[in-house]
Amino acid sequence: MAENDLVWLNDLETALQQARTEGKGVLLQFHRDDCAGCKKLYALTYADAQVRQEMQRWFVLLRADILRDRAIRSRYSAYWTPSFYFLNTRGNMLYSFNGYLNVEDFRVLLRLGKAALDLPRGRYFEVIDLMDDGLARFPENPRAATLLLVRGMAEYLIGKEKSSFRGAMREILERYPQSLEARMWPWMDEP
Repeated sequence: MAENDLVWLNDLETALQQARTEGKGVLLQFHRDDCAGCKKLYALTYADAQVRQEMQRWFVLLRADILRDRAIRSRYSAYWTPSFYFLNTRGNMLYSFNGYLNVEDFRVLLRLGKAALDLPRGRYFEVIDLMDDGLARFPENPRAATLLLVRGMAEYLIGKEKSSFRGAMREILERYPQSLEARMWPWMDEP
């Protein structure tokens, strides 16, 4: 399956209806014809079989031209290409990212986007599994601390147990001390 084998819709309402039917979220990508980042995304990132498999397994794919599709651009206040918007089945954007990403970074983004859609639906165990998968595959990725933070949030939401979130925060402090997430320690006492 090549990039052009990905099934992209071009109508928001159709994508939302299909997402409701399939129990998925929508991955909306804005592009434009002369976008260098888009060309690189299509040639390198979308050429990866695992990227394509994860995209189609987890999301209904919707692509919009940022210059021509003004209504959808306006609805999501899009201004950059490529850009990615993770939508729930009501069309609410729950996560977004602007810019080109290589294969590893895009696979991390897909996991964070899926988690943003799954957490409000109470799919905590699925989020934990997905974050653990991302951490196992990409432990040195610049966004690995974010994966760990999201896992800690899901663990906390299961039983409202502060110790599980504190454990995730301690792990972030140990493994990723220079990350933004390490600076988010919310308690006054030392870890």
